Amino acid sequence: MRFVEPFRIEPAFDNREQIREMFKLHAPYRAIATYAPEGVVDETSEQAKRPVLPWFRGDWALAGKPLVEGAGLILHNKRFLQAARTQFGTSRVHPEFVVVNVNAPMPAGSTHVDNPSFYGATREDYPLPFLRVMGSSRLFERWRVVHASSISWFYEGEGGNFDYWPQGLDGPMLSEQPPFGNLSIIADTDRIYHRIGSVGDPHRELPRISPAAYIQPTGDGEWAIMENGEIRATYPEHMIRLSVLWKAEIRDETQDDELSSDHLTLDRIMGIFTADLRRQSVTFQMPSSPLTDSRWILLLQQIYVDCSLTPV
Repeated sequence: MRFVEPFRIEPAFDNREQIREMFKLHAPYRAIATYAPEGVVDETSEQAKRPVLPWFRGDWALAGKPLVEGAGLILHNKRFLQAARTQFGTSRVHPEFVVVNVNAPMPAGSTHVDNPSFYGATREDYPLPFLRVMGSSRLFERWRVVHASSISWFYEGEGGNFDYWPQGLDGPMLSEQPPFGNLSIIADTDRIYHRIGSVGDPHRELPRISPAAYIQPTGDGEWAIMENGEIRATYPEHMIRLSVLWKAEIRDETQDDELSSDHLTLDRIMGIFTADLRRQSVTFQMPSSPLTDSRWILLLQQIYVDCSLTPV
């Protein structure tokens, strides 16, 4: 699949405020540290000592089906579908999921690409840290599911940029900055590096939370971060950055449908990984449960994941 330049969609929604109100309707939202952990962490490392950021996420549609009231308006957004068809040069665009992010004031997020999917290995059956190392290894590109991603924002405060590197990390950084109008960017964020810029004052003290925290509106114009029945922090609504991520599977017009039936299996994945590790003369022990064995996933992260892209 050819490289696709990011493309602006404006207006993104027929009724932007309707989408914004859905955030309140479908709260609470879980900390992303639980929802989509960056990876398996060595408890003795500096990474394990980093604070949990006040970044929260929720699912509004999965596997092509809305999960909450109103999500169909986003999942089947005609502007997103048409832009994806145009930019990727194919009529074969299949909406897959909608997830939303809620960010309280925080430093910039990590520079990253989104978690990949592969034919036979998706987030429905495989843990995200395992999918992440599959993507970073570049060993499974033949089976990669290509996605069009549309990202929309609801925020008028300080900071909160969407920074991205369409030509790679050695190229220039581009930014979308608030105040955000009725705007979306469509791109392949599975392969384009991007990040959330600092939201609000980057030096503001972070709330003391764990991955068990969640956020919800209080009903009086504020949002509260809760954990173990306690309020850990409250913020006026204008300090909360909201965003919507839409993804659709892209098939090239010439793509052989047999490829999607040539699915990966766990045995096949392990065979490819172990063959490459032996080629690199890496010493390892075969795990009995490769999807849950933390030592095995840590090894794969050390070999294949660029740790310089984690938050500082």
